[in-house]
Amino acid sequence: MRKMEMVADEKMRMFKKARMALEACDRELEEKAKEVADLELDRQNKKLQIEELERIVRLKQAEADMFQLKANEAKREAERLQRIGLAKTEKSEEEYASSYLKLRLSEAE
Repeated sequence: MRKMEMVADEKMRMFKKARMALEACDRELEEKAKEVADLELDRQNKKLQIEELERIVRLKQAEADMFQLKANEAKREAERLQRIGLAKTEKSEEEYASSYLKLRLSEAE
């Protein structure tokens, strides 16, 4: 009888020890599940941030392309106006030279 009580006590201690180990495992599992959920939330937040940055980069690239196009157009317009200015200057110089020569000719006559 005494031996059975000792075995029963030992089995009870083993049962309590196993139960405590199981509870510890359950707590650890819950903590790990919470960590996984937190990591997943962080990952989703980072993904959203990356997508937002990619949208901003695409927008800025489109703006840069637009400004480059406007700069190219302005450069072509400036070159066109410069050619017009040169042509008018040459024409004005020719007219001045012609007038000057006519005046000198009329003075000489």
